[in-house]
Amino acid sequence: MWLNRCTFFCLISITCILSITGCKKLVHVDEPGDSLTMSTVFSNDSLAQAAVAGLYVKIMSSPKLFLNGGMSLYPALSADELQRANLPNFEDQFFNNSISPTNTLLNTNLWKAAYTYIYQCNICMEGLQKSTGVSAALKKQLLGEVQFVRALCYHYLVNLFGDVPLALGTNADVNAMLSRAPVDQVYQQIVADLTNASEELPDYYNLHTRPTKYAAQALLARVYLYTRQWGKAAEIASIVINSSRFWLEPELNNVFTAGSNEIIFQWVPVGDRMNSAEGFIFVPVNQKLNYWLSKDLLDVFESGDLRRLKWVNPVTIGTTTYYYPYKYKVITSPPPIHEYNVVLRLAEQYLIRAEAYAQLNRVDSAVNDLNAIRSRAELPVFSTTISADECLVRIEQERRIELFAEWGHRWFDLKRTNRANAVLNSKGSSWSTDDQLYPIPASELLLAPNLGQNPGYE
Repeated sequence: MWLNRCTFFCLISITCILSITGCKKLVHVDEPGDSLTMSTVFSNDSLAQAAVAGLYVKIMSSPKLFLNGGMSLYPALSADELQRANLPNFEDQFFNNSISPTNTLLNTNLWKAAYTYIYQCNICMEGLQKSTGVSAALKKQLLGEVQFVRALCYHYLVNLFGDVPLALGTNADVNAMLSRAPVDQVYQQIVADLTNASEELPDYYNLHTRPTKYAAQALLARVYLYTRQWGKAAEIASIVINSSRFWLEPELNNVFTAGSNEIIFQWVPVGDRMNSAEGFIFVPVNQKLNYWLSKDLLDVFESGDLRRLKWVNPVTIGTTTYYYPYKYKVITSPPPIHEYNVVLRLAEQYLIRAEAYAQLNRVDSAVNDLNAIRSRAELPVFSTTISADECLVRIEQERRIELFAEWGHRWFDLKRTNRANAVLNSKGSSWSTDDQLYPIPASELLLAPNLGQNPGYE
């Protein structure tokens, strides 16, 4: 464990202090009565490490939150990946693409959680930059870590909500009056944070449970893909692929285990007897199933695809057989093999580079990357004689299968490729183009008068 016992006991106090400070935009909170105050949190290496660890504890505190299962659940419901049981109306709204601005999950699990993490990142950045007691090497590493986390938060916020407030400091009065920054401006900040992080972070961390240089570059490659900067996306993805730090796990059942060689970055669960949030959310207990894969998704698996065999599992309830996501196998309790919260893995980098190459009309290279993913699934490889347009169609299909029920990839892919209307019109809901963005929570509009609502939710 990377924290000593004394420092670990400080963690809860520090987490509480950071959480209280981070929420001052939303509510008035008296200063904590704890003797450990913000003036001492960043006074030495041990406490500074505990402060950043407190951020991770907050992120992993409960399943279905923004960066702990929430991105694998809510966008998958909004897309065409999941069906659901008789769930609370707040979750049903995501499935029906009819999210109310008063939806509690929208506010608490997504928006408020994201900005809580961002404010804690900002607090850590300011504290580290002012500190004279933290060693230079550790200060550099921790600054890189919180820049990575802030970029990760903004990446998902901007893809869920569009224009969002760009809070880069801790002044509560300033943050309360922020208006929504344009998407392009938010992406500029994401790129700046990830570029800085990639220069500050180490190449390696045990089991990849802390952000590293390659984690920052992997997310940066995705950002360049989303912003249609094909050359940069291919270049950065190549750095990660060619680093020799990671490789595609030949056995699909090992991809999401804690010791997987494919994992670029993962968080360690902190809940008692917990493994991954996705395992907790998707794997049924005593034949009680809340979510299962849609027929649309099941029907597009090719015959013989090992991902259908190993990442999809059946359960029969009554006379009906359902198929649920089975990338993660464990729910709770200590298993023989641990499963952590996998945030970034190498297969996505191959798919990023394949798409970038296809957009650049480098079809041979794109097909080679695509075939690396298909070969592992024991599917026939594609010929390099296909057209760039056909290659892009096959990449969309491969991303759909490889990344299903994982960090909202399908929802974001449909939107960024302008395919959402064509695909989701047939979902059976009252789909509208405006549904591609989630509404700004109504409670936030009351607290922050300059935000403004997304179209279709007025």
